[in-house]
Amino acid sequence: MLVITCELCKSANLNLILDLGFHPLADSFLKKDELLEPEMTYPLQVLMCQRCGHAMNSFIVPPTTRYQDHDYSYDSSNSKVSIEHFKEMARDVAQRVGVTEDDLVVDIGSSVGTLLQAFKDQTRANILGVEPSHNIAALADKNNVPTIHDFWNDGVTKEVLKVGKAKAITITNAFNHISDLNDFMRNIVATLAPDGALVIEAPYLLHLVQKLAFDTIYLEHVSYFAIKPLVQYFKKYGMVITDILENDYMGGSIRLYVRFGTELCPAVEKNIERENTAQLYDLTTYIDLSQRIQQFKYALVKQLLDARLGGGTVIGIGAPAKGNTLLNYCGIDSTMLDFITDASPLKIGKYTPGSHIPILPDEAITTAVTHALILPWNIAEFLKSKLAPKYPKISFIIPHMQ
Repeated sequence: MLVITCELCKSANLNLILDLGFHPLADSFLKKDELLEPEMTYPLQVLMCQRCGHAMNSFIVPPTTRYQDHDYSYDSSNSKVSIEHFKEMARDVAQRVGVTEDDLVVDIGSSVGTLLQAFKDQTRANILGVEPSHNIAALADKNNVPTIHDFWNDGVTKEVLKVGKAKAITITNAFNHISDLNDFMRNIVATLAPDGALVIEAPYLLHLVQKLAFDTIYLEHVSYFAIKPLVQYFKKYGMVITDILENDYMGGSIRLYVRFGTELCPAVEKNIERENTAQLYDLTTYIDLSQRIQQFKYALVKQLLDARLGGGTVIGIGAPAKGNTLLNYCGIDSTMLDFITDASPLKIGKYTPGSHIPILPDEAITTAVTHALILPWNIAEFLKSKLAPKYPKISFIIPHMQ
């Protein structure tokens, strides 16, 4: 579906700010027999609303196609970094919102239940997940995390209200996946307790621009959020941002606490001032960003080709969804990387979408490997510390996204 109006303010005054070409779905890793079938690609372009400043994809792939037609690959328990992050988040939410064992916590896009389990362990609260991807929701069931297998919608709202109103509703790296934010917020208002909070964690547009993190742009991500557009948007629902925290998760995220009321926290104005100072809503910023992305592509491809031409064996480390934006935009395929290693059983044995690079376990690394491209650059130092002692002769290539 082509986007013709802003999801937040409904203005039709939209300008194209980035064009990364045509891409497949980033989180739909392929089985071997699927390599013989035609692969759907879609335009990966970003628009900006000239009225409110919201940034969004120019084309929206239907949610059922994104999350239910293929096995989804994101598992929130996939790494030590993720597990520790969600433990910290549960502590932070419990403290700021005052979650107790008498309260209900709902997590939207709950994956296998890692965050909810942390809430359960720390507060003994009632927990309930909402996860549309069938294979992932089934893993949550195995983990004994109560999970509704569906998208966040009117029917799910009724199921939640049977349990009660939620003291905290969390949504981590999924608010930016929502294609109908108005339906989403209407159901939030219906299910959130008057003294509760909606807690959103999502990539920050300001970080994307400053860190050159263009790989956080992919088809599963519908929106790229900043503070200024959201302030006016939440106001429509009688809600305000009461806390803003930034962290390095996923390469740079913001955590927003949104509550019923009218009093904004001081951090809101400070962040809007930062955004304006960075010219985040100026079209010339994105002309410069496009040029920086192109230069990044040329430099990275040259680095890989030089390694190959020098007789090296080059592989990839880690297969995050965002890595597929990098691979496909840069034209990196199995002629440049022999394989990619990953720890997730949901990905091992499959192939990267578009670039068709095989994904193998870490044990596939041998002494013949001379260079390794680390695709989850945000945890590059963690991965280097894990692998370098075993493979001291490997030269690690970290995509410098700044």
